[in-house]
Amino acid sequence: MRTGKGVQLTIIALTLGLGSWLSVGSASVASQRVDTEAAVAEARKISAELTDQVRGLLVEELGKGGYDGAVKVCAEVAQDIPRQFTKRTGHYLRRVSLGYRNRNDIPDQYERKKLKFFESQNREKKLAADDYEVVKEKGQSYLRYMKPLVASAMCVKCHGPKAEIAEPVRKILQEKYPQDRAFGYQAGDVRGAISVKIKLDAIQK
Repeated sequence: MRTGKGVQLTIIALTLGLGSWLSVGSASVASQRVDTEAAVAEARKISAELTDQVRGLLVEELGKGGYDGAVKVCAEVAQDIPRQFTKRTGHYLRRVSLGYRNRNDIPDQYERKKLKFFESQNREKKLAADDYEVVKEKGQSYLRYMKPLVASAMCVKCHGPKAEIAEPVRKILQEKYPQDRAFGYQAGDVRGAISVKIKLDAIQK
């Protein structure tokens, strides 16, 4: 009889222990999900801010008829703005492209794969607004987020087929960027992407 009670107590203890472990495990998964959702929201926010800021400066320069200023915004000022965002937020943020003008825009292996994926989606007219996933690097979880940038009619003034780019713009580009790859685009093409990388525990809950 004693043996039976001992077995019953052991089973109860194991059951309670398993229940506690499952509860902790579920809480951990829920926390990870919240972290990811917060990181995605943050990535979307800062990428939208970056896009709006660069576009505003570019429209201003083109409105002045300042080709030199427009080129500078696209290829130089657009490098400073992400650095400012990175300094303020602590998150990796930059623009990348397979057809780069500034070498700081050269994509890493992950970004290159995603850019090709966006181009494939665009050809099939299924381009998503963004793409993200959680990756592991040296035991640390990161959110990698990318937002495709689509060329507009304004973009092709500096990034269209060389023969269609205005002579003053073409001359500036040849002088400043002799190894320029950021041309040949048509309106509607994937011009590049905004890339964000966030350490998941860096997001405040």
